[in-house]
Amino acid sequence: MTIVLVHGAWSGAWSWKGVAKILRARGFEVYAPTLSGLADRGHIPPQIVSLDTHVADICGLLRYEDLHDVMLVGHSYGGMVITGVADRESERISGMIYLDAFVPESGQSLWDIAGAPAREAQMRVAQAHDGGHSLPRPNPSPAMDQDFVDRWGAFFTPQPVGTLSQPFVSTRSASTWPPRHYFLCTRYKGSVFHRMADKVRGAPGWTYGELDALHDVLRTEPELTARSIAEVAGG
Repeated sequence: MTIVLVHGAWSGAWSWKGVAKILRARGFEVYAPTLSGLADRGHIPPQIVSLDTHVADICGLLRYEDLHDVMLVGHSYGGMVITGVADRESERISGMIYLDAFVPESGQSLWDIAGAPAREAQMRVAQAHDGGHSLPRPNPSPAMDQDFVDRWGAFFTPQPVGTLSQPFVSTRSASTWPPRHYFLCTRYKGSVFHRMADKVRGAPGWTYGELDALHDVLRTEPELTARSIAEVAGG
């Protein structure tokens, strides 16, 4: 099976480095691309990057690498992206894993899910940052220790606002989704992802699990993350 890892906001392929190494050692073929406008692809201007751009990034990878039997994994904002990819390239996808991630309905943007107060606050920050084109990463959670900040802080890059404001819109009148699994990181108390978990837990076509970890689990606990993905992927 092939695993495609899709990172979250402000992030890049670098976030999956440890996880990808472990999954490859387990025998999986693994791809972990950086999305347009971020990290090593930060040279792409944020004002031309949207959710559709990121969906096209991953769809293009699937097509040009001719990938099939793919397990799509999306962390956080990456849930928005993998939802769009599976809608457009369903015949290539055998399963999906939402790792403490957003699960949109057709017509919903990330800001729709996050709610008006979060949207308005982030719009103000983006406007002050560069005229509203991109949003710097918020200050780390108080739960993050200084070692995490020292190791990873400089790697995060501003997120193009169009990726947050543009809704996922299904291209199908009735999508048939591949099997989907949700992992909730339970130490991230009061997060929007608890609401996402409540939405899918027990729903048809979904399985569910919990990780005793913070939201940044892919960076802080790559072994746990890789093992959990492999268990769902069957390897």
